[in-house]
Amino acid sequence: MSETTTSSKTFLRGVVEGFYGRPWTMEQRKELFRREQKWGLNTYLYAPKDDYKHRTYWRELYTSEEAEQLITLISAAKEKDIEFIYAISPGLDITFSNPKEVAALKRKLSQVSEFGCRSFALLFDDIETEMCAADKEAFSSFADAQVAVTNQVFQHLQEPHAFLFCPTDYCATFCTPSVSQSSYLHTVGEKLLPGIDILWTGPKVVSKDISVESIEEVSRVLRRPPVIWDNIHANDYDPQRLFLGPFKNRPTELIPKLRGVLTNPNCEFEPNFVAVHTLGTWCKSSTGQKDVAMDGEDQGSDYNPQEALRLALSEWLIEFGMADQPDVSRAGSGRPKREPSEEEPMQTDEYVPGPKENPLYTAEPLTLEDLTLLSELFYLPYEHGPTALAMLRELHWLRGNSHAAVFGPTAPENEKTKEWRERAEHFDDMCAAVVRMFNRLSNVPNRTILYDLYNYICDIKSGVSLARAFVGSLGGHNPPPCQVINDDPEPWGFRGGLSGEFQRMLPCHGNRDLFHTPPASRVYTIRPCTPKDKSEVLRLSKEMQSETLQQAALIGDRLVDGQLSPSKYCDLVLEDEAGLCGFAFALTDAKTAMTKSQYPETMLRDFPSLMAIQIHPRVPDPSTAKHLICSVLSSLKESSSIGVFCEFRSSDKRMLDFLRTLGLLHVLKVDGLQAGLVLMGTKL
Repeated sequence: MSETTTSSKTFLRGVVEGFYGRPWTMEQRKELFRREQKWGLNTYLYAPKDDYKHRTYWRELYTSEEAEQLITLISAAKEKDIEFIYAISPGLDITFSNPKEVAALKRKLSQVSEFGCRSFALLFDDIETEMCAADKEAFSSFADAQVAVTNQVFQHLQEPHAFLFCPTDYCATFCTPSVSQSSYLHTVGEKLLPGIDILWTGPKVVSKDISVESIEEVSRVLRRPPVIWDNIHANDYDPQRLFLGPFKNRPTELIPKLRGVLTNPNCEFEPNFVAVHTLGTWCKSSTGQKDVAMDGEDQGSDYNPQEALRLALSEWLIEFGMADQPDVSRAGSGRPKREPSEEEPMQTDEYVPGPKENPLYTAEPLTLEDLTLLSELFYLPYEHGPTALAMLRELHWLRGNSHAAVFGPTAPENEKTKEWRERAEHFDDMCAAVVRMFNRLSNVPNRTILYDLYNYICDIKSGVSLARAFVGSLGGHNPPPCQVINDDPEPWGFRGGLSGEFQRMLPCHGNRDLFHTPPASRVYTIRPCTPKDKSEVLRLSKEMQSETLQQAALIGDRLVDGQLSPSKYCDLVLEDEAGLCGFAFALTDAKTAMTKSQYPETMLRDFPSLMAIQIHPRVPDPSTAKHLICSVLSSLKESSSIGVFCEFRSSDKRMLDFLRTLGLLHVLKVDGLQAGLVLMGTKL
């Protein structure tokens, strides 16, 4: 299809309701139409995965009651000049070669057409690619089968206003061996009728970036510009995440090269204010499509994601009921203002506390700064907002430099200690802002928005409060009793239920977080130690010990030289191109290696296991060392160990500093240690 033909069509811009989970209500959809019209959007694609007559029971016709609801919804969309696209997903069980199946599909869409719908979509996403025996006999490929049925349905509907096709290979990562060489996509591009548009999510299912070059490539294969089904704000794959960042990493130069952009946002309706609003701003910034303009404004301005976010949050603040609402202390409804009912207790209007009594509680109003913070804590799939990143960096530094967190009247004062204290105070201020934001959100007049946000803001407040208490304890402050991290914590001290337990047992837990140590710059191998490695392990150990004063005898030395055998699965070595460059050996029960009581019984009760670690200075990548150590820690935990300690000579400053940076171990304060000995450890 030529660009001239593309430009004669209206650029589709709007929202897909295409997530897995509870569908939006009819009232929410009508509110969406109002917002879309206001912000210059023009399309709504109805494709909720959990509408059973859209997907699982696609053959079934709608009942009269269901039909009435859809008729009302389609009519509401038309009133706001929104193109209502009805999507159906028959791919779970359709037999493409069976005429009765095709007739059922036509019958279903004809029924929806009678409701007033003039645009449709046929979706074959997220299905098995293996055809049944009958289809293999009738069609040369899966793509041929899909295209044949889609073309028949399109012609049956007599060229609807818009008709979209979602391929099974709907992103670059699904294409074999590549987009340009995909036989599936080439078949779709060659045989699908030119009036049918094709949905595409970009390089990935959830694409961090969508480049002009990538769209030009897929357009050549499909022989038409795609409609982007954008999952950048979708959260149905992770119930603990919400996305309140701006529409970004899609240059506006894409617009002349696309048929449309539809965002498939968060499952929760109200938080999508930001996603939909910023998409509207992005479309308004177009330089290539006249029909994309909103409110007749100039289209020559460049799109700025942060400015678009600020505009969206400023308008969203009004939706919370904060405009002309100086006092929200009596908030309790989904409306910005409400009149008191006869059933409500009115003692706060009549009661005036005495001079020695508690003053009445008055909630602080929500501010734009609070919403900005909320957005930065729940930003986008591949990035945290600036404040969230700053908090993670500070916590990472404070934990890694906890040796500088000295306190008490006789504590030495130096530059490192002063820096630690200042940064701890800064971290505490940021945590306090999160708690303050939570409290203000909890008292907003519009309870409907609050209820969509509450689980998320409650979770982040709890996590931040635990981190705040941890940093406070490093600085010598006693945490609140409810936040004490001990062997018998409150349930909020261990997050995530069974899923969290599984994640904590994995040796690499957290290594793909959005905030992490720099990735390895070389290729390393972590593997079990073999008898052939013993000489290299001993050589590495002696080489590293030559840099330190060997004034203290270590049990770990006997693990290294072979006098003691590591416990099962607790003997790993690290290798690079030059050879062996690190190891981690451990004993599940350290007391079995002691000829005398070398360490206090109280310490061994909390840290019963022993680990010997050595990393060569040529390993600059902390993530690699962290992976090695975490693998052994995971094995110890599997063996029911509750804690592990490591021995170091105090002159081994390089290893001590390196391990502090990793943040996996902390220095143990043990009475009666022999001179020149430092113990580090961690609970498991």
